[in-house]
Amino acid sequence: MRLPGGQGEAFRCGDIVLKPCHDAGEAAWIAQLHLDLVQDGFRLSQPVAAAGGAWVVDGWQGWTFVEGEPATDRWSDVIATCRAFHRATASIPRPGIIDTRRTPFARADRIAWGEDPPDVLPRLQPLIERLQSLLTPVDLPNQVIHGDFTGNVLFATGLPPAVIDISPYWRPAEYAQAIVVTDALDWHGADTTILELVGDIPYIDQLLVRAEIFRLAILDGLARDGADVLDSISGHLATVDMLTDLLGGTVCP
Repeated sequence: MRLPGGQGEAFRCGDIVLKPCHDAGEAAWIAQLHLDLVQDGFRLSQPVAAAGGAWVVDGWQGWTFVEGEPATDRWSDVIATCRAFHRATASIPRPGIIDTRRTPFARADRIAWGEDPPDVLPRLQPLIERLQSLLTPVDLPNQVIHGDFTGNVLFATGLPPAVIDISPYWRPAEYAQAIVVTDALDWHGADTTILELVGDIPYIDQLLVRAEIFRLAILDGLARDGADVLDSISGHLATVDMLTDLLGGTVCP
């Protein structure tokens, strides 16, 4: 049975979920991460090894199925789960896979943090330039984070939230929460009261700016790969204006 969400590439077979694997090294690291993490305040699917012990066979990997459904109206619970998950990953060493990835998502992460030049399509350039004009340094420690947390939290009655489809990056834990907030504003109709959930985070304004650059740069990478995604920038415009106003920049009419 094909599962909803993601890119429609996952299939459930009984209690096992099969997913395509595009990088065997990264898949093996993520599998070991799931085995190593202490699940306190959240649940994790567990990797399923093949008969010979491999995590990946013919480009596919197996995971145990976890009960639950995503929710886009439980932002306080998503943020609380994000904090619990990143307390668990705080001591995980920096993985070597961070240095070898060349996906649109990895490139967007480097653009957001000033490590790659912002060479993006003309339709996105003015938005990213506006956001970059607001940037100032952030002094927070890096750690392993899940950089695509928003839609990958599943809620089930009587169970802790489940965290799925970990996308690893090496950034401040607080940045993962900023990505959740900008996703909620960009895609899910949240209003600015969601900012109250992260008001205790140091440098939150700067992290939000970087999170929005990250999402816009992902659109650029996907569009360059042929995906029809640029029409979705309309959902980002209000967020860019909000951040510009918040940090004292010039809001476009």
